[in-house]
Amino acid sequence: MLAEPLSPSRKKLLHGWSLLAATSLALAGLFAILLVLSRMPVVGGSVPWPNEFFQKGLVAHVVLSFAVWFLAVFGALAQISQQHEDSIIDKAALGLAALGTLLLLIPALLDRGEPTLNNYIPVIIDPLYYAGLILLGLGVLLAIYPLIRTGHQLRGATTLYVAAIVGFMFAALELGDQTPSHDYNESLFWGGGHILQFVNVALMLAAWSMLGETALGQPIIGAGFYRLAIILLTAPGLASLSFYFLWDVSENGHVKAFTDLQYTLGPPVVIFGLAALPKLKKLFTNANWRQPAVLSLLTSIIVFAAGGFLGYFVDGLDTRTPAHYHGVIGGINLAFVGLFYAVFLPHLGQHIKAGKLIFSQILLYAVGQFLFIVGMFMAGGMGAARKTMDSGVDINSTVGVLAAGIRDFGGGLAIIGGVMFIVIALKVLLRKSESD
Repeated sequence: MLAEPLSPSRKKLLHGWSLLAATSLALAGLFAILLVLSRMPVVGGSVPWPNEFFQKGLVAHVVLSFAVWFLAVFGALAQISQQHEDSIIDKAALGLAALGTLLLLIPALLDRGEPTLNNYIPVIIDPLYYAGLILLGLGVLLAIYPLIRTGHQLRGATTLYVAAIVGFMFAALELGDQTPSHDYNESLFWGGGHILQFVNVALMLAAWSMLGETALGQPIIGAGFYRLAIILLTAPGLASLSFYFLWDVSENGHVKAFTDLQYTLGPPVVIFGLAALPKLKKLFTNANWRQPAVLSLLTSIIVFAAGGFLGYFVDGLDTRTPAHYHGVIGGINLAFVGLFYAVFLPHLGQHIKAGKLIFSQILLYAVGQFLFIVGMFMAGGMGAARKTMDSGVDINSTVGVLAAGIRDFGGGLAIIGGVMFIVIALKVLLRKSESD
């Protein structure tokens, strides 16, 4: 499944998309630091922060660490999946995505726009922010669209991405000229945001395939089983577009239909896992765990499976819900980290040494994320509410203190691992490749 060596022009595009992905994570981390500083007694009161900066910074952090990061990785994958020479459209795609990312940042740093912490793609109500989303989405669409005409393993993800864009368009047309608000943004991004989760899972399965083949030197799963998993993933994503004709986007039926759609994400992943199980056993027992492809693949599967399992116990009200989706997202992130080390950077002539630094980075993030979701799930089971600033647990309870301790310790490890990845990736991307 892995692509042949890239042409010099295609390498430049891969470098650009990889740099956009890593930079988006770095900026997300910077906003996280600024959020903490803005709430500190001395700094918070002495610095002229923009109006509603905490909420704006939170919007910027989320959209950079999820939307831009995931979509930029998709753009990078598209470069190693095409054999033809690049065109002006390919270059324009990267430029539009980068410009869109820049526009997303401006309202967060100025006294303009109202933040709305709606689901999936939080928004700052400002023409620049909406323009940034449009340019980012269009840039990715132009980069990946050629894949829909091929039989490549990314065709399912590409088809689902187009479906998500269509969903956003349907919602925007129905909402018409309504004044943007939290409810407007919630309705605008609810359906398409759900379809994007199918895109993310499709990308993760492609990443697992690439990492498995890199580690074993042969496909980790048969082509037939892979196609079956992708078909089962793509079909409900496409079928969900019918929801826009069955209900208005603000109706409970529309909201519930897309909410229940999440249960169709499980079977394709289970099929992939069962089909790959013999090869995974071989990797687990015989492979070199210090290889980035091996460690990132196995930890990705473990963390994603844990997050998916916890999803059966959520009710949307307490922190068991973010425990579920942080596990799922953490598993996808680990797969994408593995892509950087084992696929993207080697294609750029930068072969990462499988040493203690890379091993520690992957393990810190994986173990930290696992402990974080376990602690958060425990706290949620004790009634800790979502989207609150306090810990939400009874500090007089031994179990409550234990839950908070596991959550915070795990979160700290995950942050350290995440920062290490950003530093490693940017350091490598900003130096000349061996082939230059």
